[in-house]
Amino acid sequence: MTGKIVEIIIMEGIALIFFVFAYLIGVKGKMHLIAGYNEKTADRVTDKKGLARLVARLCILIAVASAMMPLATYLFGKTRHGMLLVIGHYGGFIMGTVLFMMLQSREYIVRK
Repeated sequence: MTGKIVEIIIMEGIALIFFVFAYLIGVKGKMHLIAGYNEKTADRVTDKKGLARLVARLCILIAVASAMMPLATYLFGKTRHGMLLVIGHYGGFIMGTVLFMMLQSREYIVRK
């Protein structure tokens, strides 16, 4: 039972952090929180609001997936095989959303 509480605390903490990042980047426009974005490369970004929306949506997707993870492990993680499947799907989802964001962000950046 203790392991489940630790999992809930960690995963809900991750979800909360990503919701905060989504708010700060998407609503408040804190572009410096985006990895690789700085004032030297800011002139290469053609649509700053579009890039901020894209990154904020990625943060929301990861936050929702992280918030749902304890429920998924409770429902499907009763066996070792089920737990491996849940963790594998979570990791695949994270990697897929990051890859999607990397490909989509090319629309907002001019190559020099």
